[in-house]
Amino acid sequence: MEDNLERERNQQEFRAILSTYSITQAQAVELITRETGQKVGTRKVPTWLADLETPSSRSCPNWAITALNKRIQRLQK
Repeated sequence: MEDNLERERNQQEFRAILSTYSITQAQAVELITRETGQKVGTRKVPTWLADLETPSSRSCPNWAITALNKRIQRLQK
């Protein structure tokens, strides 16, 4: 079972990236999909951002944060 602290940390990091770069949820889906080559459903990101106590909340995976950061770095060059 996943550590709640890690889950919370990942969510905070994901939110910070979106806020820092003014990225919408839809843009995040597109950026992650382009970086990984795997389709990320448009419903997935809201579950990553949902309150941790909400039944529909899901953990934001490390690979999504990494992919988003990599794509942003590429776009800034």
